[in-house]
Amino acid sequence: MRARDAVLAILVIPFVAVLWPPFYAGSQPAWEGIPFFIWYQFLWTIITAALTIAVYFVQTRGERVHEVPAERGEAPGGRPE
Repeated sequence: MRARDAVLAILVIPFVAVLWPPFYAGSQPAWEGIPFFIWYQFLWTIITAALTIAVYFVQTRGERVHEVPAERGEAPGGRPE
């Protein structure tokens, strides 16, 4: 497995954190009157979005680095037209 693909494993963290009930099965601690379950889920929504963006940029950066621009007169893939 390439290191770039290993970054995808980061997306398992929010999956486990949100789908494993013992992490959030309670109403305490409440924050500003909002039960723990609600703000815990909302916080993970924001964290998951940030992690997804980070993984996307790592993946696309790796693709751009390995991309070789085609010279004039060559078809995609480096074959002459």
